[in-house]
Amino acid sequence: MPEFAITLARWAAWAPGLESETDWANWHGEPPEGPAVPDLSWLPPMQRRRLPALARGVFHVARQAGGEDVHRLPTVLASAHGELSRTLGLLNDLAAGEPLSPAAFSLSVHNAVSGQLSIALGNRAPASCVALAGDGISTALLEAQCLAGSGGEALVVIYEAPLPEQYRPYQESDAFPWALALRLGARGTGYRLSRRPGSGGPANQGPALARFLAAGDADLTLRGPRSDWRWTRDE
Repeated sequence: MPEFAITLARWAAWAPGLESETDWANWHGEPPEGPAVPDLSWLPPMQRRRLPALARGVFHVARQAGGEDVHRLPTVLASAHGELSRTLGLLNDLAAGEPLSPAAFSLSVHNAVSGQLSIALGNRAPASCVALAGDGISTALLEAQCLAGSGGEALVVIYEAPLPEQYRPYQESDAFPWALALRLGARGTGYRLSRRPGSGGPANQGPALARFLAAGDADLTLRGPRSDWRWTRDE
């Protein structure tokens, strides 16, 4: 059974109404309610205005989990669908015979948020973007381990949003937007991740993992269509 280990130095998660560890530890799975965007007052207004709500969540958790030296960390950003609402807007413009916005197109590609984040943080370290599928968010952790190398550090940011209504008959959708950042390092809490054949689990893997981390539980299985990944905390 394939498995690998990580050491989690810091983490941060955001969803509307869920930001602190206490919020996540007390969350019981229902769609949360709260501000649609987190506070990004540290970001210059010009950059802040260009960010949709989901990207703001990414920036928020990346800075929280990354800490003061976030600008030097290799980074992995991962999402199953990314900014799909932007892509849908472009498709609607094509169908209506309208000219396409170059800015909207440039921000619709899968690595757009990664580029914006690296510019905002002044981060010139290596970055990678992962399109998540049936193996779930643990794929991003494996990518980060490879990027960081033995004993190295890396920042992993995973994010999702509800699919546009047109796509929901064909693909299971997250119920609300969320972003989760995990800083890997040499010191912290150790976890072992082991893979099993998928059992067709639900969406919202990131919120489930955030609750697990906040509650300090020892065991969690994130189910997915192709792979289930069991997280076991080192004693």
